[in-house]
Amino acid sequence: MKILGIDTSTKICSLGLVEEMDILAEYNLSSYYQKTSSILVFAIKDVLEGVGLKLSDLDGIAVSIGPGSFTGLRIGLGVAKGLSYATSLPLLAIPTLDALAFSLMGMPFLVCPILESKRGEIYSAVFREVDGLDKVVDYNCEGINSLLAKLSFLKEKIIFIGEGIIKYRKTIEEKLGRNALFVGSHLAPPRGVNVAFLGLEKLKKGEEDNIYTLSPLYLRKSQAEIIWEKKYK
Repeated sequence: MKILGIDTSTKICSLGLVEEMDILAEYNLSSYYQKTSSILVFAIKDVLEGVGLKLSDLDGIAVSIGPGSFTGLRIGLGVAKGLSYATSLPLLAIPTLDALAFSLMGMPFLVCPILESKRGEIYSAVFREVDGLDKVVDYNCEGINSLLAKLSFLKEKIIFIGEGIIKYRKTIEEKLGRNALFVGSHLAPPRGVNVAFLGLEKLKKGEEDNIYTLSPLYLRKSQAEIIWEKKYK
């Protein structure tokens, strides 16, 4: 089965095309894609044409649903829904933190993906590989010290991944010491191919998502919502 993976949760848009366990194509766009969804649509067209495929040759469309950039997630999910509707292909929703953790499948440690949020907070979760990704600590948006207070009780080695470790590595090392491990910066951005691989797993289980009810996994309120609540509540 061939799956297109779309990740627009950060400033880098990542597209991945996989067939079973093979990567057919991978393509990254700068934050310019957030100007208009048509840029993302043309990029998808280029990825498919580069390997001689059409949308109709695919078996599903997997998309990262967050957490992450509100603007990016809306664009990515909107495009994925539109393509799914136009082609009747299954829509496969994948949380961004799962896609990050998937990069470290096979590691004998707990995996903690971290993405920066706003107001000094981070998005995070903790996974263990048990015949796939098993969530040990649920998705959350909180301060780094709040997360580390939880992790210190686990008394296990934890490998951190994601752009959040660039800013918080020193704090993590101070709190967790030798139990904290880190991946290289080249693995920091979420990858579209990982979204595609997880989408493939989901499709093989007979699962897919409803294009009419699926919404982004924001984990926090937008600034506009916060301002509105302060003004009218």
